Amino acid sequence: MLRHLIALHRTQGWEGKLFAITADLGRVEWPGTLEHMQAACNQLNVELVIVRRQKGGMIDRWEERRQTLIKRQDADAIASQFSSELGVQKEGDKPFWSSSTARYCTKELKTAEVDRYLRRFKSVVCAVGIRAEKSSSRAKKPHYQVRNDIATVALKASRGFRAKEHEKWAENAIALWKERNCKGRLALTWNAVLDWSVEQVWEALGTTQEELEHRRSLYQAGSVVEALSGWPAHWAYVSGNRRLSCSLCVLASSADIQNGARHNVATWLELALMETQSGWSFQQGKWLNAVSIDSSEQLQTTQEVIAVLYSLKLVKHWNSTFVIALLRTAPTGIVALWQSEVHMQIAEAIKR
Repeated sequence: MLRHLIALHRTQGWEGKLFAITADLGRVEWPGTLEHMQAACNQLNVELVIVRRQKGGMIDRWEERRQTLIKRQDADAIASQFSSELGVQKEGDKPFWSSSTARYCTKELKTAEVDRYLRRFKSVVCAVGIRAEKSSSRAKKPHYQVRNDIATVALKASRGFRAKEHEKWAENAIALWKERNCKGRLALTWNAVLDWSVEQVWEALGTTQEELEHRRSLYQAGSVVEALSGWPAHWAYVSGNRRLSCSLCVLASSADIQNGARHNVATWLELALMETQSGWSFQQGKWLNAVSIDSSEQLQTTQEVIAVLYSLKLVKHWNSTFVIALLRTAPTGIVALWQSEVHMQIAEAIKR
């Protein structure tokens, strides 16, 4: 999408600053995500702004909500529920994980942090890369609308608007803002590639679906260097993922969960352990601790893949000074998750 926007910015003679912005969700991200974005922005000569939740990433937020629900249960003397799958009492009175109906992951860690940065502008158009093909809910999205959370009050749209109503209101909001001599903040969300097919996405990146399938075949056959060399998108697609989100996402397909767990063993084990301790499954009726993976073998495979990613400069080595500082400040439990021996112990624990 960024290449598309740059071309439009140039050919349409748009004024104003053009930059990319992303919200980093911490250790739940796929390795190399920020590196991929930075490399793409460097190639296109576009600034990349990275925002983060000050109190920690996605996994930290899940744990924070988990503890909040436990405290509320204790304070209100709420009767705990029983997990028949694990044979343990559930913590709290409801799941702490985000979900399709409780998407605080998107709201708090992405949208809110992006908006915090965008508030510095008097007028802003935030282009988002969602596509209608991805889901029925996205197919109902407007092509553009007022970005209510940061727009001035007089320009805010009704929450009950449908797509066409949002678009009409946005057009009126622009006119009203100009009539008022640009008083207040005009903020719009533009779903710039809403009508694009997946073929158009790959074409914009200079590749095809057929090329992706060929590279996936090479990857599965063990030719990792050949599979990833010169690939213009994130390497997770070549590894087998159908969409790039968190390495383990509450909205992911079963296939993407399996692939994410295989390539992000430490994250998988950390979240599976949270399942086991709390009695709540990561997805409704679907447990990460039920994913079938040989942890020892997969750790070795993952290390080999990471070595290739380093060699191709798709991920960066951490600065030694940063690592030392991290060791001093990171909780002991998190540091322990970096050790392969601990991975094996957790793998045994969640399978019992």
